Amino acid sequence: MAIQAEDLPVTYYPIPKSGSSSVKYALMSLSGRQASLADPDNEVHSHLSTSWVDAFVPVYDGLGGKFTIVRDPLERLLSAYSSRILDTNVLTRPSAKAEMLETFGLPTDPDLDTFILNVEKYSASSWEIQFHVASPRHFVGSSLFLFDHVFRFEELDAVEAFLSSVSGRKITMPRLQAARAKVSPSDLSPAALAKAMRFCRYDYAFLIDYYDPARWGGIPDGDPREISSLHVNGDPAALRDGRLVCPRTLRNLMDFLARRPLAMRVGH
Repeated sequence: MAIQAEDLPVTYYPIPKSGSSSVKYALMSLSGRQASLADPDNEVHSHLSTSWVDAFVPVYDGLGGKFTIVRDPLERLLSAYSSRILDTNVLTRPSAKAEMLETFGLPTDPDLDTFILNVEKYSASSWEIQFHVASPRHFVGSSLFLFDHVFRFEELDAVEAFLSSVSGRKITMPRLQAARAKVSPSDLSPAALAKAMRFCRYDYAFLIDYYDPARWGGIPDGDPREISSLHVNGDPAALRDGRLVCPRTLRNLMDFLARRPLAMRVGH
């Protein structure tokens, strides 16, 4: 779901683990609504949600001033592990599918390698894992050419300057949802690194103008049928040896049934 700031000519498309908590907080501050948040790290998302879009088509929604923030795919994947497993283990929550994890023979407190080597199974077992490791295309569509501004995660200061410029006010973005326990690509075994890069291969293609997979040794050769971040928004009932089948129209059907609006307006 796109987020429109009240009286501003911008529309924000949040991507999980890419600075979305900080930007949402900044947008809420424009209307003074951030003062009511006792736990900004988490409460911003109940006020301004992040929703799926169709990953296979551009977002022709008629909204102007589109901007988003993208992040190195491998670092984003590792951040999802840090925040969703190490910081707040979502696999121990009632929303996780304990029976599915047991069927897969997987622990609820996986180390980094175990998580990466089985990321598709953990995604099938927890909607929170699925949500945070899904391809950015599931949140911004198949083309960035429709966006007026695409910022790199490392450029959050530029996002502050941009929002300050369009609002005519000094905007400060706190760094929310920063993982307390951090991991890096150097913590991965060779097999896990290869799996992670294969998992992110379509994201590096999507973000070719922003991030280079050669930084981490490139994307190794593999089977085109291997799981990727584009597949995680799939049907858990259609598991094939741990792989998920990705129906293109799942999000469209869910949003139609939910009667979701195209945009959420800040300040309303």
